[in-house]
Parts: sequence; C-alpha cells; structure tokens
Amino acid sequence: MTADGVIRTAYAPLPFPHFLDSPAAAKLVERGLLTPFELEGRSVIRARKVGFATFPWEWTHAQFLQAANLTLDIAEAALSENQELKDASAFNILFERDQPEFCDHFSVQPIRRREWWAYGQFLRHFLFPLAASRHRDMEPADVFKASLDGLAPESVRKLLGAKRWSSRIGIALLQSSGGSSNGSASPVLATGPAKSLHKGLIDFLRWQLAGLRRAPRASMWASYETTRSHYQATGLERKREIVARWLSGAAPTWVADLGCNQGEFSLIAAGIARAGVIAVDADMPAIEHLRTRLTADTPIYTVCAGLDDLPAGRGWMGREYRGLPQRLGTQADVTMALALIHHLAIGRSIPLPEVAELMAAATRRHLIVEYVEPQDPMVQELLVSRDRADGAGFTLAAQRRAFETRFRTIEEVALEGSPRRLALLEKL
Repeated sequence: MTADGVIRTAYAPLPFPHFLDSPAAAKLVERGLLTPFELEGRSVIRARKVGFATFPWEWTHAQFLQAANLTLDIAEAALSENQELKDASAFNILFERDQPEFCDHFSVQPIRRREWWAYGQFLRHFLFPLAASRHRDMEPADVFKASLDGLAPESVRKLLGAKRWSSRIGIALLQSSGGSSNGSASPVLATGPAKSLHKGLIDFLRWQLAGLRRAPRASMWASYETTRSHYQATGLERKREIVARWLSGAAPTWVADLGCNQGEFSLIAAGIARAGVIAVDADMPAIEHLRTRLTADTPIYTVCAGLDDLPAGRGWMGREYRGLPQRLGTQADVTMALALIHHLAIGRSIPLPEVAELMAAATRRHLIVEYVEPQDPMVQELLVSRDRADGAGFTLAAQRRAFETRFRTIEEVALEGSPRRLALLEKL
C-alpha cells in the first residue's frame, strides 16, 4: 500500500486479453462499481484507495444488500466477456462514502463449468446473513463478528427452522454443503450453455435478495434528535456554533464523530473537513437513519461499532484487518466525543482515565469533548439504571483530570442552561 494507492501483484502474468482489458471493466469503473485501477505490465495493479475502509462487521443490513447486488453486477459484467467471478466474498467490497465498489480486480476467470464457482461463498457471505437478519432479527454484521467466512448452511437451517420453507432462500438450503471449494454447488436451473445457466442463477439470486429487504428499525437513538429534552434550544444552537467554529479553526482533513447518533454533528463536520468524516455509533438503527441522509456528495463514512468492545485487529495474526482505534488514530485530525463519555464511564463502568486513553488513541491531534456534570438528567438516568445513589467519581473535576493526562485544554465553554461544557483539547 502506498500513500495514494494499493499495489497488488498477481501469482502469474494475466493473459491477454483479460477481463480488465475489456470495455465491460472500463464501464464498471466509469459507473463507480469497480475500484479505479491501472495495469502495470501484466502482473501488477495499482488501484485507488477508498477514503476510509470499513469491514462487514461494521455494516448495516442495507449495506449488505448493496454489496450483494454489486457482487452480482460484477458477475454479470464478467459474463458479458465469457468470464466468471471466482470469489464472492464480502471482503471484496469497499464503501466509498455511501456507495459500494468491488476491489478484487484479479477475481475473474474463464467459465470452466456449468456451476458458478463462487456460489457457495455468495450464500455464506450475503444471502444467508441477510436471511437471518430479515427473518430472525439478527444483524448480518453479527455473523462476521463470529466468523470471517459468513454463515454456514447448517447454521442458517437451525436459525430459520420451518421459516426457511416460506422464505425465498429455501432452495439454497436444499443444496448439500459440498460441491465446490466455496462450499455449495450452484443449482442447475435449466439446461443449456454454461453462460446462460450462470445468467439464470444471477437473476434468481437477485429475486432472492429482493425478498430480504427490511424496514428500518426503531430505537431511542435513531430518534434522539427529535426526542431529547436535556438541551434548551439556545444551548443546542450554541453547541452547533462552537463545534463548527472549532472545526473551522482546526481545518482538518479528516474528522471522526464517536457516538454520532443520527449524524447531526457529522453533517456539520462534513461541510468543513477537507476529505471526509468517519461517523461511529453502536446503534444500528441510528446508523441506518444517518445513511438515509447521505448523498453521493456527502463525504461521510459510517461505522457501526460499540466503543466498549473494539477488537484490536482481525484476520491473519490480528493484522489482516486493522482495528478501529488504529484506523482512526492514523487518519482523524479531529475526533469529536459529544454527549458520550458519561455513557462509557457510567453506563459501561469504564474508568475515566481509560476513556481518555481511547480518545487519545482515536485522534492524531485534536479532541472536542463534552463534559457532563452529575446533576445532568441523562447522568441521573444512567445512575439509576446502574443502581448507584450518586455520581461520586464522575465530577467535572474528575473528567478534566482524566483528559489532562493525555491532552492540553485550548478552550472550554459552558452551554447555556445546561450542566454541560464543551472543551477543545490538543493531544500531548
């Protein structure tokens, strides 16, 4: 990987012509479906990097549907050149802002059989996790937190039970677990040339995916902007003004918004950051709501992740897929932690010095943090939920002390009519 791109080397020189030489591949790049690339000889590809890489365990249900349909788009384009997609992994998809793109340029080969070689992997990485989400209230992201290879047929059979017979994926679960190295042989839907069979299967998979769409889910955080009552209107407007002023003064290339909820302040930052905003929240419905507010011109990259349970890294030797703190800490010039630290310190019983340690790890230079005094209604609600009589230990002075071990205070401002204060800090 270089500063401006990713370099990949093939096991053997690509034949000529290859799918990457074709008009179909050029059209995919033009449509934003295939990561822009340059061939350097016949063995090396230099591809453009996405702004911020996210992984399947950080995606919403709707993102999985986008990624699944894009995978079929790539497979169909390969068919137009008498080729087949040989890998249908969710890890071959990256999101550039709100749009998915396929990044595994080498993953195309001549059609060699009647079955689609990548069919079993497509089931495990897309169809089965989406079915579990649609019919059993289980997020596809949770599947990849448990296994990097998705959801096996025997697992989805147990999850769906008799429900599988009334869902569109029933035929997929009739297949044996053998048949190809990707885990399941594709069904022969008709007789004829292999290319037409592949096209029929792709069309059938699209029909199955259409039945796995899901209505947006509700949560208290997905409606936070319209239901919160602990800010006066003047205090909230003052908060927006202060955050915008500090961001403008810092002139960041990248901003991270931790605990972004519906993205109110992520959207403010998106109008200021030169490159983009990384919006992080543990609440899937809140992230889904934020994504409905994005357009192709909105430089926001969403991440669904709980800050109290962040893996340091995954994959081979824990280094194949970097953890979120490592990604943020090398990219975000300013990190925002607004109305957040009391949820970690009280709601999750994380010691304040360790909360400050996480924030220091998640920014390159600046932090905008919201201090909250014990009499705040949300703090009191958290204390009751934890069966604690008072906010001993969670004082304004304790919050300042914890953060001053890793940051110096540039400015601190009280919010009118609220026991909350905003602080602009710089990393020591």
